[in-house]
Amino acid sequence: MKQKTVLAGLIALALSTSSLSAFDLRSNMMMLNAELNEVQQGFMTSNEAGVADAIERFAKDANDLLGNQEKFAAMLPKGKEHKAKEAVNSAKVIAHNVQIIQDSIANKHQRSEKIRREEAQRAYTYIEHACFNCHNIVRDN
Repeated sequence: MKQKTVLAGLIALALSTSSLSAFDLRSNMMMLNAELNEVQQGFMTSNEAGVADAIERFAKDANDLLGNQEKFAAMLPKGKEHKAKEAVNSAKVIAHNVQIIQDSIANKHQRSEKIRREEAQRAYTYIEHACFNCHNIVRDN
């Protein structure tokens, strides 16, 4: 009887692993969304320090989640693991545009405040687009 109970527990654990991965993916995506919302809020309130802090956290977390194809594939539902490369591509687009935002905040290229703000906001929209693009590809069959 004990063997059947242990076996049933192991089977339940194995079956729940895929749903735990999905939960991990969902909770991580919710965290990225919250951080991206902080970036947007910083732009809306002209809070450069807030944008800088939020974009740094977002960049680190986005790279940690999306930058490793094998790790990301393990979180995807069965049969969609091959779509993890889209996450890696999105991570690259995100990293590039995060750098544009950081350069704008630091005024690396000695541009006017208006130009820097517009470049940073455009980069933010490219980050959003990378997120939507990845979501659309991964969710499609």
